[in-house]
Amino acid sequence: MAESLISFPVEVRMHIGSISSNGGMLTADLCQKICSELSIDLDTLMTLLLPLAASYSNPSISSYQVGAIARGETKQNGFANLYLGANFEFSGQALCFSIHAEQAALSNGWCHGESYLEAIAVTAPPCGHCRQFLYEMVGDKSFPVVLPSATGDDKVNPVDLSDLLPSAFGPLDLGCDRLLMDASFGSNQLNLIDRNDDDLINKALQAADLSYAPYTANFAGCAIKLSDGKIYTGRYAENAAHNPSLSPFASAFSNMMVSRELSKTVEIERVVLVESPTLASQKNVCQNQLLACRSCVNLEYITASSGCQ
Repeated sequence: MAESLISFPVEVRMHIGSISSNGGMLTADLCQKICSELSIDLDTLMTLLLPLAASYSNPSISSYQVGAIARGETKQNGFANLYLGANFEFSGQALCFSIHAEQAALSNGWCHGESYLEAIAVTAPPCGHCRQFLYEMVGDKSFPVVLPSATGDDKVNPVDLSDLLPSAFGPLDLGCDRLLMDASFGSNQLNLIDRNDDDLINKALQAADLSYAPYTANFAGCAIKLSDGKIYTGRYAENAAHNPSLSPFASAFSNMMVSRELSKTVEIERVVLVESPTLASQKNVCQNQLLACRSCVNLEYITASSGCQ
């Protein structure tokens, strides 16, 4: 992060440096302070933060770094929380296991309690995979994708997702009347098959209870505990086009990666997956992604029942 901070004036470096300690998030209050001190708008701040977001990436296969900044819902002060995302790849695994920066940014905001994102900035135009993933949250609503200026100045270039993904296929085509991140549908009413008082298992259960799986009812959540005691959770995010779906381990892993201090190395101590298995299951993909982290930890697998099935 230190190198990424050098491009910012000294008076705002402390604010931006708080992102890792805030779980990969820049609060709306700090956004207001930074924009005021630099005399810029929020879209411009998002693009200025993209190199910082990209510095968190780990493209171990492609060597192509991508950063994304997602903007949450506007607060009373007229600003919003910003959420970092970056791309992560798993050496020795198929490319389909890769986590895209846009997915990571959305997961970060979603797991912080956002029920909708108002915009996203990306270092390069989103690939088709990510356009489809974002459409699962947006549907037919307008959604600005903010891109850096090609000339290198502070001008931003917002493009609506509908222009990037015309004639889109999405939830309504499969008879689904909800969208990813829509909190109005409540929980998935999950209960463990066998009651358990383990805190990490219950955190994974809570993540699964808020996961999104309208096509398979394969509700799933993951919790990762590190050797320093910190815990990161992630939720399964299903997609109408299937392949852009984000596994619960990938969600938890990306949330962990954008929350860490880049210079600090910690070991994974435990990983728990809770799911309601149906015709689909997250177990194998989560096991393979954990294995690709070169961790000696075994995946703890717990099944749950859902009242939504």
